Amino acid sequence: MAKSRNQKGKILVLEHLLQGTGESRIVTMQEILDKLLEYGITAERKSIYDDIEALREFGLDVQYKRGRPGGYYLAGEQEIAAAPESVHTKEEAGISKNAETEKKSEPVIIYKENTLDKEEIQNTEKAMKLQCDASREKEIREYFGSYGEYKLKESGYLHVTVPHIAGPKFYGWLAMMGKDVHILKPKKTAASYRDYLKTLAKEYKGV
Repeated sequence: MAKSRNQKGKILVLEHLLQGTGESRIVTMQEILDKLLEYGITAERKSIYDDIEALREFGLDVQYKRGRPGGYYLAGEQEIAAAPESVHTKEEAGISKNAETEKKSEPVIIYKENTLDKEEIQNTEKAMKLQCDASREKEIREYFGSYGEYKLKESGYLHVTVPHIAGPKFYGWLAMMGKDVHILKPKKTAASYRDYLKTLAKEYKGV
């Protein structure tokens, strides 16, 4: 799809739409696409996913709520700090001033330092992939921090790539996540975690 002239403004429109949202007030993908068209911006769904990920990297805690309809919102129960506003942003985007009237500086989400125990990392060159429920994104980002690469899929799941990790401390954290975090690969690590759970279960056999 050819890019329309206001592509630089696409992420600003998206950011503007997310303001005022919450778990009970989401914005759907179709609403995002419709609003972009109002500004003369055409976009593919994949580019919207990339823009949402860019907003997360900037610090906005964008969550995805599954359901019918599913949609995006900004989580509010976070420690926040004011983000500086670019002096060239509106001019570069080509968006009318009316759409941005009295827009306040956007909040930046400050995540805690990662709590991953470095001793649990088995191999920094070998990747481990996890599939996570998007509702657990805050805990996941705070646990892995800069060790992780995060990608929200269209299915609503968050895929996380981290160095190869194993051991009882990591498995203990994984158990706290319940069914919300699943090891996709390596399969051997998933099997090792399964055996860890089986060993714990044996301790309560006959109770």
